[in-house]
Amino acid sequence: MKFKTIAAAFFAAGAVICSAAEIYDLSAREAWEKRAPLTVQGKGVLRAKGRITIVSKEIYPYDATKTYTFKGLYRQLPGSGKNIFRIGISPLDKDKKLIEYYTSHPNTATNAILKKDAAATDNFIIIDNGLKWNKSSLIAYNTKPDQSDLPNKNIIKQVPQSIEQTAEGWKISFAKPIGVALTAGTGVRQHAQGGRFRFAGNVMENKDRVVDNVISQIERLVKDSFVRRNMAKKANSCIDGKGAKRIAEAILYL
Repeated sequence: MKFKTIAAAFFAAGAVICSAAEIYDLSAREAWEKRAPLTVQGKGVLRAKGRITIVSKEIYPYDATKTYTFKGLYRQLPGSGKNIFRIGISPLDKDKKLIEYYTSHPNTATNAILKKDAAATDNFIIIDNGLKWNKSSLIAYNTKPDQSDLPNKNIIKQVPQSIEQTAEGWKISFAKPIGVALTAGTGVRQHAQGGRFRFAGNVMENKDRVVDNVISQIERLVKDSFVRRNMAKKANSCIDGKGAKRIAEAILYL
């Protein structure tokens, strides 16, 4: 994917990102955001305690023609409990806004072309091949087979209600109108939706950092109602709805 910029959001410390032409040194405390719970243990040595997420202070440019390497030495202190160590990045678009999961995770087996024009008021589309389509993924339009359209923010934020082969082609039906006019020949495909939860941090380790994370996540969800509804729906699928009852029972039997 040819993202123009990326934000280093590494769950690590004392590290560097390097390519053939340049090196970004992340071994200093100042390289990480202000509230990152890191302590300096020596030259180029940073220590973190507890379950945390730390993010680099700077946003780094990304060149798709280069290969980048993330280097560092990481060690779990003797006697400390078991933990999981992860390294990741947060991709940003040219406007330095986070690239949402569903804009950049295509199912390439579903590449298809519209066979007929579709009006914004239609609740279905007709495509040339829906054999690999499913009822759990979103639909992107103005797509290209080589994926050069990614990240693609042209999304019909609905999942199919039915997928059937007809004399005209494969009919993909939705619960509501698609909300955009599309012409025959437009490329379409399905994209994965994303997850249920976003980790805000451990309040026992850094209360201020957790509050900041919660606020920033709420701001993002307020701006994107689709992501908000999607996360709520997925979260509901993995709970039983009896939490309040269990809390009440626990209070009664204190």
